[in-house]
Amino acid sequence: MQLLTKVLRPAFGLALFLSQFTATRDTLFTESGVLLGLGVVLIGAGVGLWVSASRHLQRAKNQDILVQTGPYQVIRHPIYASIYLFSLGLGFLFFAWAWFGVLLVFAPLWVMECRAEEREVERIHGAAYRAYQQRTGMFFPKVQLK
Repeated sequence: MQLLTKVLRPAFGLALFLSQFTATRDTLFTESGVLLGLGVVLIGAGVGLWVSASRHLQRAKNQDILVQTGPYQVIRHPIYASIYLFSLGLGFLFFAWAWFGVLLVFAPLWVMECRAEEREVERIHGAAYRAYQQRTGMFFPKVQLK
């Protein structure tokens, strides 16, 4: 699993970069105002989520506690979610179909990495982390039906 962790980010970045060469557009950005706007919104959301999650994670690490504040109140992996929001936004901005294929192909690998991280956090925090897992979604907030 350590190999996956070391290779995943560079491979993801390289695959996204190479996918750009499959685009058939004549301009740097998409010519669609809707896709351009959607891309900007998703990039902003991704950056905002990343900044917020990073701050809350750092505070929890400094206090040596399980992070359950900020975006961690509703999802367990907001930093990974922010990477996908940001990448999806870039995909709309620079529109290339292969870009979205890369996002789909790499999604299971990111899930595998997250599950490995969760096993480590569960080893450290035990029952508190298992209870936290029950309350929160992995990448999306859980919908509680009553």
